[in-house]
Amino acid sequence: MVLGFDTLEQYIDPEYRKNYPYFGALIGRYGNRIKGGEITIDDTTYTLNKNEKENTLHGGTPGFDQRLWDAEQPDNEHLILHYTSPDGENGFPGTLDVTVRYSIENNVFRVIYEASCDQPTHVNLTQHPYFNLRPTDENIGNHELRLYTSHYLETTPDLIPTGTVLSTDKKHAFDFNKPLFLALQEDGLDDCYTFGDPIEPQLMAELSHPKNGITVTILSDYPGLQVYTGKYIDVANGKGGKHYGPYSGIALETQMLPDSPHHPCFPSTRLNPGERYLHKTIYSFNCISVEEDYEDETEG
Repeated sequence: MVLGFDTLEQYIDPEYRKNYPYFGALIGRYGNRIKGGEITIDDTTYTLNKNEKENTLHGGTPGFDQRLWDAEQPDNEHLILHYTSPDGENGFPGTLDVTVRYSIENNVFRVIYEASCDQPTHVNLTQHPYFNLRPTDENIGNHELRLYTSHYLETTPDLIPTGTVLSTDKKHAFDFNKPLFLALQEDGLDDCYTFGDPIEPQLMAELSHPKNGITVTILSDYPGLQVYTGKYIDVANGKGGKHYGPYSGIALETQMLPDSPHHPCFPSTRLNPGERYLHKTIYSFNCISVEEDYEDETEG
């Protein structure tokens, strides 16, 4: 139900890195984009690794997704990862101790992110799974998506937030308050939807496939959900040797808002010494009744 590979070697293959879609990656130190590849903290400006033209994407290269983590597996249902990011890594200030806890029980997959630092820094940790709930489908056009929000971020052409939060009512293609087939999004999506500043995990999204009835429901205490429909995916030899092309999967990334260090009106991503970074995301998988008279939306 998620895009990826059959072997570890494929994930570290240099060919895969050339057009890198971050399949299933653990992203940090800062997920999404930071404008101009720099941040300012207490009048000191830090220059970050720029890996998307003049901007920093997913913490720069190499990000947390390409670092070696310490792993502990207490049992078959739990996995704990730990990584210490040194001061100055990819330009970010402060040593950051990160622990990510995974658990799975009764078709519910939970992720808990924790971090602490020794000097002020900015943190935004996320996962980058691409879902395709019916792997025999070449693309996600027949999936239905529902989002439990009416707001998303306005961005520049290079996907940097302007600071303005827009209403989905103004643009029908962005309105997922009711389930909407992804085939209707002709140009694809790569947009961040906003959910206020929740304290506890709240319902964010439901992705389903009417043909097989599989549904994934996402809850999180993060304020944002990046929705990317995989326009630029082009990966050979995925699971079972399958070629993944454009729109083969949809990435649903719970996170802080992109470029928050430059937008005081956004929930803060600043982490100070003595503070604890703590966020949770829950993926719940279910199978609902199947529509017997279902017809592929992309076939008309």
